[in-house]
Amino acid sequence: MENKKYSIKSGYVTREIAGEFIAVPIDSLGGSNIIVLNEVSKLLWDELKTEKTFDELLNAMLGNYDVSKEEAEADLKDFIMQLTENDLMV
Repeated sequence: MENKKYSIKSGYVTREIAGEFIAVPIDSLGGSNIIVLNEVSKLLWDELKTEKTFDELLNAMLGNYDVSKEEAEADLKDFIMQLTENDLMV
């Protein structure tokens, strides 16, 4: 998993509205889902605009948040799984 490159599908822009981050589709490539992002998932979403490895994403989390490596790894795996299940990864 660590050597694989991940990236988010194109066709979305992120906006902050009323203190919440959302990813909004801007064309048919993005589909029709509006995605609500918390602060950590917004960081990861932004990182995934270009290809990143699992380790690069993990380091971004660890460099920005006071979280254990084990917790960050578990959360990152869950985030990647959710994006994949919702067909948001390339």
